[in-house]
Amino acid sequence: MAKPKSLTKQPKAKPKKEQKLESVDDFQAAGVEFEEAAGKWRAGDAAKSMRFFRRAIDMYDQGLRMFPRSIDLAYNKARVQLEIATHPILVDQLEQPLRAVLEEALASHRYTLELDPENTDALFNQAQVLTAIAELIASDEDGEGGGNEAEALKALREALDLQTICLTRQERKYQEFLELEHFADEQNASEKPPPASGSKEASEPSGAEEDDEWFNVVEPVTIDTLIDTLLAQMGTLTTFCSILSGSPEQAQPGTLVWAEEVATELVEKIQAISGEKQDRLQEIALARANLVSAMLEAAYRTGQTNAEAYGRELNLAFSNPNLQIDSFVDGLMAKARSFLALSSAMADADNEDARSQSTMRWNVLTASIASLKSASAARGISQEDLVSTHLLRGDASLHLYSMAFPPLSHQTAVNTASQNAKNAEVYYRNASRLTSDGEERDVASLKSMVAQYLQAYSQGNAQGDISGLLGASPRGQGWVIQQLEDMMAENLVPQALLS
Repeated sequence: MAKPKSLTKQPKAKPKKEQKLESVDDFQAAGVEFEEAAGKWRAGDAAKSMRFFRRAIDMYDQGLRMFPRSIDLAYNKARVQLEIATHPILVDQLEQPLRAVLEEALASHRYTLELDPENTDALFNQAQVLTAIAELIASDEDGEGGGNEAEALKALREALDLQTICLTRQERKYQEFLELEHFADEQNASEKPPPASGSKEASEPSGAEEDDEWFNVVEPVTIDTLIDTLLAQMGTLTTFCSILSGSPEQAQPGTLVWAEEVATELVEKIQAISGEKQDRLQEIALARANLVSAMLEAAYRTGQTNAEAYGRELNLAFSNPNLQIDSFVDGLMAKARSFLALSSAMADADNEDARSQSTMRWNVLTASIASLKSASAARGISQEDLVSTHLLRGDASLHLYSMAFPPLSHQTAVNTASQNAKNAEVYYRNASRLTSDGEERDVASLKSMVAQYLQAYSQGNAQGDISGLLGASPRGQGWVIQQLEDMMAENLVPQALLS
């Protein structure tokens, strides 16, 4: 998700703490002071950081009760609410369900736009709130999913509409900026040189010290601004297609055609303006590859393309020279995830066409593992990404293992079943040792035990008794059963082995 757009005003001087809050600027300055304190503590003490953010929101709320038409107080309240609902460190400190916090942020952004419909930052941020709500619904966190995919898709359509409005206004402001810049250049060329240093005309005005006050900081719209909004739109459309892939029954006639038309327009626009931004070409190429991947999966799952075309177009998307894929961790991991998505889509197809293409699926999975291996060895990879490479390699290895069983019974998978299960066990064990996330560690540990069981089964040392797995986690049998059911639903293990 793109970072929320920041403050619209900056202080010339902070108010004294004992000063009575009487004006909009007083409340604004006090709120910013709490935000600055929250920012300082965010990395070291998330709980303390959250307390300061809450105080900032309370301060903006107090100001809005006295000055309900203040755009700046309304905007800053909404922006802080979005930040605490989307920052990974702060989300763990929420006292309310995440959906409720996001809904509050959405209401605050709607109010801000009632006061100032032209506020592009508020438009951008409201789209981010809607995207976060849709992602939450789709992930079924906080019990908000389960059949609400239509609601998620509706939220994403609204987000795309807001981003389109935002981009249109930004494009207009950018043209105005270029015209003013051109006019200023013409004026400077025709005017006399500035006075020499030390002359009366160039000296600083004298007088009493300025009062504490706020002044508008109007940042010009630049090419980077436009690219940021276009990338956000591409991300929103990617999420839309991903949710559609998981619920193909939600694909109304013409939905994918509409998505393709929007995607084509976005790609054409971002290519037209990014020619001189060499430092952003890789970022743009990755966003485009992720969008193509999501659209291809949706098209395949809705029967609008076949596996061969899916695989061919996917390879082309990640062959973009701007990606420099061999040394780009994010690109390697995105490619691996896209190949895993293709494998899963083929597995879910459950038709003669998919069974006859088992060799293609095998090759896709091994290519995914190769990309993850390269990513794990890349210089500067983060600990979080390193953990992800092990988890995904474990998943890919179990997909290879599952191909040994009917209806595929792929001969290479049959011959290497025990080794694939062993590889998965090692990858999951490595992930459990490397992660600092408690739940992720427990999931990886359980998957490692499942892989051990599958290896024993392939060697003829297991008789189908999974009672040992049911007591394998301190989270309880219910949690273990849910994890096992998820693994079967994801085609990580043959259903017959754990049923």
